[in-house]
Amino acid sequence: MSTDSIAGKYRIVREIARSNDVVYEAIDVAMGRRLAIKELLIPPNLQGAARRERIERFNREARAAGKLSHPCIVTVYDFGEDAGRYFIAMEYLDGGTLRDALQMRGALPLREAIDIACQVLSALSHAHSHNVVHRDVKPDNIHLQPDGYPKLTDFGIARLTEEASLTSDGQVFGTPSYMAPEQIEGKPVDQRSDVFALGVVLYEMLAGRKPFTGDSVIGIAHAIMHATPPPLTGASGAVEQVVMRALSKTPDQRWPTADAMRTALRAAETAPQAAMPPVYQTQSFPQQPYGAAPQPAPWSPQPAPAWGPPPQPASTGYTHTGYAPHPGPPPAGPGITTMAPTMTAPPPLPTRARRPMPVGVRTFWNGFLITVLVAGAVVGMVLLFLKAWEQQQSAGAQMAANQALTAGNRAFEAGDLESAETAYRSALRASPTGPTSVAARVGLADLQNRAGLRALQLRDATTAAQYFREAETQISAVPAGDATADKLREDIRYNLQMARQALGDLGAEGLGGDGGASGAADPMAPGDMSVFEARAATAQQELSAGDQCLQGGALTEARNHWQRAVAAAPGTPPALTAQERLNSHQPEPSFSP
Repeated sequence: MSTDSIAGKYRIVREIARSNDVVYEAIDVAMGRRLAIKELLIPPNLQGAARRERIERFNREARAAGKLSHPCIVTVYDFGEDAGRYFIAMEYLDGGTLRDALQMRGALPLREAIDIACQVLSALSHAHSHNVVHRDVKPDNIHLQPDGYPKLTDFGIARLTEEASLTSDGQVFGTPSYMAPEQIEGKPVDQRSDVFALGVVLYEMLAGRKPFTGDSVIGIAHAIMHATPPPLTGASGAVEQVVMRALSKTPDQRWPTADAMRTALRAAETAPQAAMPPVYQTQSFPQQPYGAAPQPAPWSPQPAPAWGPPPQPASTGYTHTGYAPHPGPPPAGPGITTMAPTMTAPPPLPTRARRPMPVGVRTFWNGFLITVLVAGAVVGMVLLFLKAWEQQQSAGAQMAANQALTAGNRAFEAGDLESAETAYRSALRASPTGPTSVAARVGLADLQNRAGLRALQLRDATTAAQYFREAETQISAVPAGDATADKLREDIRYNLQMARQALGDLGAEGLGGDGGASGAADPMAPGDMSVFEARAATAQQELSAGDQCLQGGALTEARNHWQRAVAAAPGTPPALTAQERLNSHQPEPSFSP
């Protein structure tokens, strides 16, 4: 369909992409510059108003991108029409899209994902300040260049707020997985719709999956309108709050501008993390087997060896000089007759001359002995090699387990909980027993416990119970006696009981078959109930104290009380009420210029 040139000044080199439009690599003959030419494809049967609207949208894309000048937005050099061919001449982009990177690598590291998101937010802020709403922000339209700058592309359905809309009421444009609820409903959109889409992209970069999924477009749209995204395990709590606010169903509850979200995201990236439990700090383990008695230090006094001559007794006038001679026959006594035995020596056996061994037989036996010796040496060397290889494999597995454990601890400290979980499981596979496996199991139990608490705060008791069951499985394999592990074991047991209490009649579904045939939740023991009630009472006290502070105008003190209520008894009614207070009474962000 293409010719060698277009508009008389752009020489076509090759076709590089085709969908609703076709994109060519081209050369600007006058400037000698490589660029991309996007040509509008109009189906032959498209006539009348539909054809004019298609052309107007293409021209509007050129005007929307052409009026913007930002390092993270694709540059448009020219657009026009040549003999019925409508084209846009734009910057040629090396590299690939963010979609390509996610398909090859999965979830991205926290810092890289935040850097990409902040640069795209800067581009969106520039577009919004020029009255341009992109309306189709997604990984396919974010181009990652070799120099590290992402480029926002494809303004094909962008809205120019100072121009009349081409979209009639109820008409929907965009990609379903990244559309804001108001886009799905066909309502007017503004810059907060782009903030929602960027929140979906950032969630996908951190978790390696989309926050809203379904079996069809209708299922995806229903999830966006009504479902709560799963907990974001690939980021710190501060970053998760920024993302979840961007994904709010109502535009008024989202970040009001792209700049506001970018500033909050940078602040969350550098926010100090909570104190790390000792189990996640890098540890060096003794080399003796787990549970063995500690070895004495090299400078400790050594016991006398068990071998050697026995200690000499105190001087008694007797000197030990070896074995005593045979005492001989007993002396004769009264009534005892001693007779000396008499023996006659046998006659000597006749001797005969030994015949020499034939030379052939002697050679055979010498060769046989040499063969046996060589074979024994070879077998011995093979056995030594196998033993050394086995020891090397064992040492290599232990080294790999230690490295995986260290990587998990570092990922946890950086807030990358998903990478930490992967590293801890790798440590367990490399070394299923020993001190490394104990630390990895405690780490996994803590991660699952945290995920369960987050799900419980989101009122998803079924998911919370699954997380707590996994945590209980891991911590049950850890021997008792370690203070940190024992405290975590107690917390997990308490949290599991809270999830059971929240599940009610649905306990058997959420707990994976422990509820019996009746489907009822596991009963809570009297001791567990007393602990549960005590923590709930503490949460109620903190909630009441926070409400009193709020009435007095002390919002900061009120939030501190509410946060302590949530921490005291997560998932209980007072804690859930306190969390609602925290969500509805946010402090005013102090954004630095």
